[in-house]
Amino acid sequence: MAQFEALHPPLHTRPESRLAASSSPSTLAAAPRPATHWHIGHEAHDLGAIFDPDISLAVMQRRIDAALKMAVKAQSSGAYPLRMRWRGPISDLREALERYLPAPDAGAALIEDIRVLGEAMGELFEVKDIGMRLEMTQSAMCPRFHVDRIPVRLVTTYDGPGTQWLPEHAADRMALGHGQPGHQDICLAPGEIHELRPGSLALLKGECWPDNEGRGLIHRSPVVPNGSRLMLSMDPG
Repeated sequence: MAQFEALHPPLHTRPESRLAASSSPSTLAAAPRPATHWHIGHEAHDLGAIFDPDISLAVMQRRIDAALKMAVKAQSSGAYPLRMRWRGPISDLREALERYLPAPDAGAALIEDIRVLGEAMGELFEVKDIGMRLEMTQSAMCPRFHVDRIPVRLVTTYDGPGTQWLPEHAADRMALGHGQPGHQDICLAPGEIHELRPGSLALLKGECWPDNEGRGLIHRSPVVPNGSRLMLSMDPG
């Protein structure tokens, strides 16, 4: 947990109880967003940039080490497909993973990594419960660009391509919620599609973050051309 001790922004800059209390978006019109609304770094404290009102994506780039790669690979050859959806106290996360992973005996590094991320989410957003999804897929789960109707979500990809996202100038927000899956109507510039690196930790701000209606990060699941993709998402509270 030492690497995440610097996650906390100064108390006076935090939304504090506003995050937990905001179950619906603000009715106010969204303010114009600066040209650069993302922050990407290599340290744990870089994730704290999500508390900046003008930031909708905060990323800590990291590499998947050999032990974690082996633990991930073991799950793909387990007794059943890995599709875990869980919500509960962060203190129960390790036990839940040991119970649900297809190959828990070979998954120690994966279990520990997810446990640490769960504790980091608890510290960063001052919550005791999280919602978690850990799934191995052969296709895109959310193939169309969209925004999340939640305050914030942590995502990381352990194997396969990472989540794709659009900068504001390359998206047509008026097209959100319309059209057919797979169409590029939301994306104004396909060459501007960004993709997170495998292993990177990303906090995606949603529509229900305080005063963020109309400014949630536009993103989608990537196409998985060959093989599979193992992704994790966590929602605080």
